[in-house]
Amino acid sequence: MKNVESTFVVVSEDEGLVDIVRAAVGDLALLQVVRSFAEALPLVTTPPACGVIVDGAVLRGQPVPQLARLRSQSPLVNILFVAVELRSSLLNDIQPLRVELLARPLPGQAVERFVKRTLSSGRLSDLQVGNWIEHLTTEHKLSNNDVALFPLVLDRETPEHLCARLNIDQAALSRGLRRLVKKCRVRNTDRLAKNLMRDALLFGSSAHAMGYGHTTMSGDTGASAF
Repeated sequence: MKNVESTFVVVSEDEGLVDIVRAAVGDLALLQVVRSFAEALPLVTTPPACGVIVDGAVLRGQPVPQLARLRSQSPLVNILFVAVELRSSLLNDIQPLRVELLARPLPGQAVERFVKRTLSSGRLSDLQVGNWIEHLTTEHKLSNNDVALFPLVLDRETPEHLCARLNIDQAALSRGLRRLVKKCRVRNTDRLAKNLMRDALLFGSSAHAMGYGHTTMSGDTGASAF
C-alpha cells in the first residue's frame, strides 16, 4: 500500500526518466507525473511534496527563475533539475536555490540515489515534529500565538488559511513571523523550517526523554489575534 502522505513529483515527458523514478519510489510514496511546470506547482505545495524532479527538456524559457519560484513556494522540498546540457553558469545560478543538478545523458543510478535519499530523509512523523516544536517552545519561551505559526513555517498551511483560522490580517501575520524568527534567533522562516526539520529528524523521537517542554500544539492553538 502506497504512503499517500508522501508525494514525489516528476515534471517530464521522458518515459525512461519516469520509469527510473517509479521503480525507485515503489510503494514508499505517491508518484505524480506531469508534463508542464505549471501543473507541478500545486502538486508540490498542497500537500507539501517530499521531492520533485524537473526535466529541463520540458521547460519553456530560462530554468533558473522557474526553479526559484518553486523553491520560494516550497522551502523544504528536495529538488533535482535534469539539464539538457551542463553549463558552469547554470551550476552557479542554482546553488543558492539548494537544487541538485544532473545533466544528460541521463545518469539513471544518480537519479535513483536522489529518490531514495529524499524518501529516507523525508520520513518524519508528526510526533517527531511536535516534540521538537515543544522543545523550541520551552527553549525560546514561545507563546501560543508563536506556536500557531508553525504550520505556515513548515509549508503545511497557506497564509490565507492561517489568517482565517487565527482571525488575523496579513499585517498581523507578518509581525508574528518576524517575532517568531527573532525569538528563535534565525535569519528567516526558511532557515527556521530547515533547522526544525533537521533537528526533529535527529532528536525529535527523544525530545521528551531529554526533558524538553510539555507544551502541546493543536489546530486551535493561538486562536486569538496578535
